[in-house]
Amino acid sequence: MAGSRLFGHIKWWFFTVPILAVCVMPVIPSSEPFEVSDAEAQSVAATIGLARADLATEHANSLFRNTFVDTGLVRKSLQATASSDISDAGANDFARTWVRHFWMLIYRAVYRLTVMKLWLPGTVAFGAAAFVDGTVRRKIKAAAAGFASPLSFHLAAHGILLIFGVTLAVLIVPVPVLAEYWIGVAVVLSLLLWKAASSYQ
Repeated sequence: MAGSRLFGHIKWWFFTVPILAVCVMPVIPSSEPFEVSDAEAQSVAATIGLARADLATEHANSLFRNTFVDTGLVRKSLQATASSDISDAGANDFARTWVRHFWMLIYRAVYRLTVMKLWLPGTVAFGAAAFVDGTVRRKIKAAAAGFASPLSFHLAAHGILLIFGVTLAVLIVPVPVLAEYWIGVAVVLSLLLWKAASSYQ
């Protein structure tokens, strides 16, 4: 299993690519790609209401502060790149910019994860219903001497992995992620679960 192509894809998309992205993206000189954009914040407020959107922001702030600020990680990393009087050909400015953008990226990922959690109960319920319906459909087909398609199951299973991989990547992409995206994820994931359950042999 550990040497299979599927496991290799999982390692690449779920571990290698996100780590590389987090290390490389802070090199971008502009701070704008690392901010929570107004369009993203407004889409959250328009979808779940201003009160719940503010509460999600407070939770994200609290989680980031408790995990990274109060533990001293942010302060120590910023102090390590503090400017000095010694000429270093711009290396110190580069390091300071990288660290600042890195923490902005981490905060935005925490914020998006907090927003994503708001859709988690509905996604689980919708996905479970789709899976049960797909299982019943498969049993009906089997009782009627029908057959399940291994190819359909294979494609649906890979689609589910792709959805999880894309969802993980979305936490760090340098573009606004509108709240409607999470609704789309719930619908597509449920459809893939239904197809996988109805095609399983």
